[in-house]
Amino acid sequence: MRLPGWLAPLLYGFAYWLAFLLVLEPDNVLRASQQGHALPIGLEAARIVVAALLGAVATPVLLLLTDRFPVVGAHRWRHAAFHLAGNVCVAFALILVSCFLAAWGFEGQPAPSLAEVRSQLTSNWTLLVFALSAFTAIVHMIRFVRHTDAQTTGVADAMADVAVADDGEADAERVARIAIKTGGRLRFVQQANIDWVETQGNYVALHVGANVQLLRKTLTEFEAELEADRFVRIHRRMIIAVDRIDEMKPLPNGDAALRLKDGQELRVSRRYREDVVRRWSRS
Repeated sequence: MRLPGWLAPLLYGFAYWLAFLLVLEPDNVLRASQQGHALPIGLEAARIVVAALLGAVATPVLLLLTDRFPVVGAHRWRHAAFHLAGNVCVAFALILVSCFLAAWGFEGQPAPSLAEVRSQLTSNWTLLVFALSAFTAIVHMIRFVRHTDAQTTGVADAMADVAVADDGEADAERVARIAIKTGGRLRFVQQANIDWVETQGNYVALHVGANVQLLRKTLTEFEAELEADRFVRIHRRMIIAVDRIDEMKPLPNGDAALRLKDGQELRVSRRYREDVVRRWSRS
């Protein structure tokens, strides 16, 4: 049974943090024993479960960062720096929240002392940043492997489909269409039929006439597969086919209102406005 989209990340995050905390637990038990006191099993189990739940709540934030800043292409190092900065902030937030939970649940206090917060930051911040970075790296690796597998499958099927054609014609055919794999089935969408593209969560939505096809990848990854002279980005979340533009009107804030030939109205960000005008004028 397929898990709901909102539940799956929480469960994966809970499983990751639970495994991470259980790996650390023997060392916690040993240090407590060396200091002359044993950790109550029930209390320690509750602490681990609550900590894993707290980490699970942060998982959607980490997944959002991996979607927004894929560590691929020319900006991979800059995006990696964004991830590190985000992990540092998330680690600080998790430690602060855990201090408040400990103060409420175990000490009966409305807030933790500054000394306790400072102690937890000193003891756990670096380790937590490492754990968050490891989770981010795992997510990127899984997506990279899936993307590579999808590309391999798509290319293999495309080559089989055009085996009778000339090599040059086969290359042109593969470039001119997009492979979409859904539920074990493979189909192709001709780039010439795509009107515009937008991001929808973890997917890119291909608007083809009245139909919408979903493809699981980032817009940056998808843009790299498109014919550069046919499409232009109008927003960080949208790309359009240049030959579909019917009218473009500047707006007071520097953006522009754009209407496609099918009547669809979209907004052009000021960052991309000049490029859109230049590309449209050459089409």
